Amino acid sequence: MINPGQILQDRYQAIQLLGDCGFGQTWEVDDSGTRKIMKILQVPKAIDDQKMEAVIFLFEQEANVLTQLHDVGLPEVELEGYFIESTEDVGLLHCLVMEKIKGINLSDWLKQNHHNQPIEEERAIAWLKQLVEIISKLHQYQCIHRDIKPTNIILRSTGKNQNNTIVQEIVSENLSQSSQVHAKNREVTKAENLSPISLTLKNVAQPGNNTKTLGATEGDQSEIENKKNHTANQQDSQNQEWGQLALIDFGATRQVTETYLKQVEGKDVTGIISQGYTSPEQYEGKVTRQSDVFAIGRTLVYLLTAENPINLPTEPQTGRLIWRDHATHISQKLADLIDEMIENLPQCRPQTTEDILERLADCKQEVETETEVELEPTQNKQTTPVTQNQFYSQLLHSKLLNFKGKSQTTTPEPNKWLGKISLLTLGVIAVFIAFLPEAPTTCPLKFDDKLSCGEEILIPGSATTEKEAGVRAFADSNYLQAVTLLEAARKKQINDPETLIYLNNAKLAANNTEIYTIAVTVPMTGDSRSLNYSLEILRGVAQAQNAINQSDRRIGGKGLIVIIADDVNSSTQAVRRANALAATGQVLAVVGHFSSQITMKVAPTYEDNKLVLISPTANASKLSNRNNFLFRMIPSDATMAQAMASYLISQSEDEQPKVALFHIPNDVYSESLKNQFSLSFTAGGGKIVKDLDEKFDLSRTAFNASAAIDRADKQEATAIVLLPDIFSLSKGIEVIKANWQLNLPIIAGDSLYSDYALKFGADEAERNLVVATPWHSLNSPNLDFPQQAKELWGGAVSWRTAFAYDSVQALITALESLPERKELNRIALQKALASENFSSYGATGEITFLGNGDRQESRISFTQVVKSSCSPLGYTFLPLDYPVSQFSLLECEELE
Repeated sequence: MINPGQILQDRYQAIQLLGDCGFGQTWEVDDSGTRKIMKILQVPKAIDDQKMEAVIFLFEQEANVLTQLHDVGLPEVELEGYFIESTEDVGLLHCLVMEKIKGINLSDWLKQNHHNQPIEEERAIAWLKQLVEIISKLHQYQCIHRDIKPTNIILRSTGKNQNNTIVQEIVSENLSQSSQVHAKNREVTKAENLSPISLTLKNVAQPGNNTKTLGATEGDQSEIENKKNHTANQQDSQNQEWGQLALIDFGATRQVTETYLKQVEGKDVTGIISQGYTSPEQYEGKVTRQSDVFAIGRTLVYLLTAENPINLPTEPQTGRLIWRDHATHISQKLADLIDEMIENLPQCRPQTTEDILERLADCKQEVETETEVELEPTQNKQTTPVTQNQFYSQLLHSKLLNFKGKSQTTTPEPNKWLGKISLLTLGVIAVFIAFLPEAPTTCPLKFDDKLSCGEEILIPGSATTEKEAGVRAFADSNYLQAVTLLEAARKKQINDPETLIYLNNAKLAANNTEIYTIAVTVPMTGDSRSLNYSLEILRGVAQAQNAINQSDRRIGGKGLIVIIADDVNSSTQAVRRANALAATGQVLAVVGHFSSQITMKVAPTYEDNKLVLISPTANASKLSNRNNFLFRMIPSDATMAQAMASYLISQSEDEQPKVALFHIPNDVYSESLKNQFSLSFTAGGGKIVKDLDEKFDLSRTAFNASAAIDRADKQEATAIVLLPDIFSLSKGIEVIKANWQLNLPIIAGDSLYSDYALKFGADEAERNLVVATPWHSLNSPNLDFPQQAKELWGGAVSWRTAFAYDSVQALITALESLPERKELNRIALQKALASENFSSYGATGEITFLGNGDRQESRISFTQVVKSSCSPLGYTFLPLDYPVSQFSLLECEELE
């Protein structure tokens, strides 16, 4: 393309070629005595015009983003750093000049400066935080790096480390493709700011158009303004201690190579994949924000084990990387987080950078606490609360395998007369023990199995000192002590449902009460939105358990034990939890799982094990008529869709209302609701406008809300139907914001009934958004339930809590209807629920089931977004048929 010594723009003199991938070159250039990096892009003519324009657009977008993002974690680009050079031999060359970052890449650093030994946990937390913060900023600008790995991360040289850091020029692996195809495991250690970043086809955020997208963190805009000087002096104290990392290797050059190989030569692109670090979806040509999360997680595995992930074994059935044995020096919290980051499916990884940063803060606090304890002088050392990981490891070899009804346990002193006890005496003792009342044995005390009835904490970040001590007492079978401690924990965190469930379990154990056992399984690890929804479900289960255990009648005199299970929102993990619960013979039924997608995958497991599964939230129509042991408390989406269609038709003044329908193809919830809505809406005389080029596809990485709204306008849509899943709520918010000027009515499914929507889109949503929901506390058929929930949890609850409560209530009613017997089998419970005469009553009113297990009753409430002085978010959802003036007078009483 160019030659050494050649001068471009009368300014940049080519010094040395650093990398060449055929269609992209990287050069070291001289700019008036300052060495910089120049990336050059030549788009081959063999690529069709549309793809060529897309690649050029990505390259230009990279220049725009790096020009605006003045961040110490990224290479600096001046305003005039991007230009187009015309040449006679190869035509137009797109050029980007950027800062040459001095430092050493992490692969070389680990080998040369750290003697190829794993890094310590404190450094891992600090560096992981830096990397996540960097991609958080990139993702705000719709940038996805695509090639994060140790050789593309530079530890900047500073006054503190430059004496022991070898300043190297680093050449990217993927731009020296020809030398690596036959040496796939070789790490190339020369890489300098080579940048195949993938910028999605969406306008870069401009000043004044600050849409809060997935991955945004507070303060990013102020950082953009304040970090102009881009020097090491701007590092905070933590970065000064561990050094400042910078990401390199952004741009469109890799995409050009991939496109050319696949389209023109028909070749496989795996040769230019960074094996061990590239996410599974990228092998299929797909990329999401979670692809960067995967790569960072794999990078941490390398740093913590000093092993390339490609050389580590994987589980044959799941493909999960087996690496923890090489990193036994780190905490379980950090290991769990990294495991989630490197899940094979993007939807199973943390969905926002904010979630990762919150959990990292917990990891950092735990490490600092343990360090403080270690530094205390031995003679002054006091007893300190034991962390989850510490006491779990101590208990593994000493805990009872079954739940025992004991009030207290003590450690006996050695007795010198013990050896003199006669065999006759021992026989008498054995006979005496045989006549003692049999203790319940329904709660297996095992650790790290993501199942718990009180022996371990599953909710991330909820471990107060009292709760932690209460769980430890529970695991030690000291149930009276556990009750005292858990009661104290509940006073500190009144809205923690896990504490209330464990408290009820401990009370029953302390009193040696006869019991029935059920389980609830929800995703407890992952992004904050999934966790919040899971907490809502757990509150419903805990409220129903607490009510029946406090009643005089109980369930025929028996109490109710609840086991909590974490399915990690993964179908593989959900099946494991289901099999584990099925193997626990006393578990009569399970409440869960959260999503329709997971429920579809796991339902056959419950059917095979003859174990009742009752779902409070999975509403996809595809679940109807599938299993005899699956019951659903929430009405199917056919009911929801029909109500939404009828509402739009009744509200429209047009002869034929037309809607633009935004959804997630291949997602069970979104696709099912879309299909059901289309049937009902067209049957009522409406029309769905065509989505010719997938503008309305919320799953697209390059989704552009503004372009989609323009398309809806050109096709004369009179309304918008918004059906995101919980992982694409941010794109749903983008649609609401982009509709600001067009101001079309928007109706959304129940997934948008969330605090996330109120937090990030309430200003615009207040004007034209209507959200359909199966229940609202202000028009509940059971007026007692909302008040009881408010007293128990300290505030109003959602429809998820109401339907979870009713799921347990239905099980209680079924258990009460059965003849009294010592052992109650699962088949009898299923028959009771499936009976034509079955009827219960709960938060949502009367409960009966159709022959296919679906809920017979249905009531859809349409809500609007209104201002609320009592809501911490400033807004809340209010039923359309509820007088706003009356709500204004009563809102604090109703909501808080």
